[in-house]
Amino acid sequence: MNNQFRAALLERRLTLGTWIQIGHPACAEILARAGFDWVCVDFEHGVIDLETAANIFRALNGSGCVPVARLPGNDPIWIHRVLDAGARGLIVPMIKTAAEARAAVREAKYPPRGARGFGYARANLYGADFHTAIASANDEIAMVMQIEHRDAMAELDAILAVEGVDGLFIGPLDLSGSMGLTGQLEHPQMLAALDRFRAACRAHAKAAGLHLIRPDAEAIRRAIDAGYTLLALGLDTVFMDQSARAALRAAGRTAA
Repeated sequence: MNNQFRAALLERRLTLGTWIQIGHPACAEILARAGFDWVCVDFEHGVIDLETAANIFRALNGSGCVPVARLPGNDPIWIHRVLDAGARGLIVPMIKTAAEARAAVREAKYPPRGARGFGYARANLYGADFHTAIASANDEIAMVMQIEHRDAMAELDAILAVEGVDGLFIGPLDLSGSMGLTGQLEHPQMLAALDRFRAACRAHAKAAGLHLIRPDAEAIRRAIDAGYTLLALGLDTVFMDQSARAALRAAGRTAA
């Protein structure tokens, strides 16, 4: 398997990535050179368009850093177009049922395993690598479902049992909101839900994912010790903000 991101998910090895919301390939190049295993373009909350994302994916090519995309929703058109643009892994938000997970996997796989349409695109070098690309794509594309609603927690085992689901990514803040506990991430009910999430992933031998928006050594250690193997560390906007403020503090000035 050439996609080391998917290989790590299937083997439940620690894989470290980050989020990108700034629509410029230079950001992706810098993060790849820093040593991240994968970089995820955030279509759900960012403002990056598809053409810009294709340039970001292009910048990551050959770096050893796998291009991943978080979709704006579980939408066949987005799945097809982002994969054609060159994403090699998808994170699908707000999955609540096994049927929704199956639908996402189906649209990401070529027949006979799925319903993805064939066509010349950037992912197959505009046809130059067409036959090789479509022969390997079903085994190369990583599929991660995002769990961020109380309804999904009731369907965890069924979602994890869907063939083609390589891992799950927890969304604690949205989950807390659906439980009537917005932002109360240390509430006993939230801690119990996260325990259940990790236990279900372990039982099904699937990767458990978490995004540490403002990571520090202690938070990373706790996440790894808890059993998360799919970790997103920070995002480009947070890295920029933190570094800028640190530089100003070093110069004796307090940032606004």
